[in-house]
Amino acid sequence: MKRNTLLKSLVEARQNTMNCERSNIKVIFFDIDGTLFSHTTRSVPASTLRALKCLQEKGILCVIATGRHISEMREMDFLKYGFDAYITLNGQICLDSDLETVFEIPMEGESMKGLLDIFHGMEIPTILTAKDGMYVNFINEDVYLAHQEIHTSIPEVGTYSGENVYMGVIYCTKELEEAVAKKLPGCSITRWCGYGIDVLPGEGDKVAGIRKYLELQGISREETIAFGDGENDMEMLRYAGIGIALGNAEEEVKAAADYVTADIDDDGVSKALEYFHII
Repeated sequence: MKRNTLLKSLVEARQNTMNCERSNIKVIFFDIDGTLFSHTTRSVPASTLRALKCLQEKGILCVIATGRHISEMREMDFLKYGFDAYITLNGQICLDSDLETVFEIPMEGESMKGLLDIFHGMEIPTILTAKDGMYVNFINEDVYLAHQEIHTSIPEVGTYSGENVYMGVIYCTKELEEAVAKKLPGCSITRWCGYGIDVLPGEGDKVAGIRKYLELQGISREETIAFGDGENDMEMLRYAGIGIALGNAEEEVKAAADYVTADIDDDGVSKALEYFHII
């Protein structure tokens, strides 16, 4: 069989499998920034809101899977949309629809020590995320530039007093990332903008949180869809039964997905759900 014919057959086989599975979808995971929330219009597209309402009417669970803290979602007025659960801080804390904690995975050991060393070193702006909020060691131009991109407030300056920490945020450019990573043995790093990276325990990512959530719900990964557009969504897109990248995603994110839909501002979420006959 010729290579092009083989590739076409593989794509068609995967599509047929997804078409068979689409009627069994029980939960859909959504990233926020660039997936649900447009930073161009600073809002959730009307078509996405209609799609979410339709999914809820069909009894399909709609779950947030984000790197953001729940306090940021309050600031964005995101809780009014009535999601069924919130997997926050890239999988480290999961809250139910009433914002009660379902599970939490604090940082500890070597990964926590490395993060605290950077925080206390006062050379690089660093956020520690606790359960009830976030605080930064100091603020510089990189911090201002990063928060201009995501349209949320800069956390207050604070000090560590022994509470559980679930994720770190370090403000550094791509040029400095390698040097920073060497100071964080046992950690995984994912970039969320040109000026900021998230720091998690070595096995920590959105998939860890999603896997735990599905276990508690008694739902298989084959019964899921995930939407995302960023580097920290790639493993989630690979893990879900159907991984969908928005058209505004970078090429490496699109490559991790089963399907690439339109841009967020071109009704990407609703078009994908219609394509798979979910709505």
